[in-house]
Amino acid sequence: MKKNILVVDDDQTIISMFEFILTQANYKPITVNSGVICLEKLKAGLSVDLIFLDLKMPVLSGLDTFREILKINSKIPVIMMTGDSIDSLLKEAFELGAYGIIYKPFD
Repeated sequence: MKKNILVVDDDQTIISMFEFILTQANYKPITVNSGVICLEKLKAGLSVDLIFLDLKMPVLSGLDTFREILKINSKIPVIMMTGDSIDSLLKEAFELGAYGIIYKPFD
């Protein structure tokens, strides 16, 4: 059974890259372009094994989205992604329990 990987990013290029890589690695990518949609899907019962979450997004930031994910299911590993080095936000994400951080742009 393929593992479901949720990718949350407002950049379509990042979404497309993850869809390609995860599909090639035999995972099932589920992609959304906002924290709001991410939370709607999780509240509706979407089962995921891992979440890649962009830190900086319009409307609802990645950090605010992460706080809400923890209320829905604190057992889902979340890896934060960022193109910026915002030490205070990254520190807070790790204090909340983020599994890791990936810096953009990717190689």
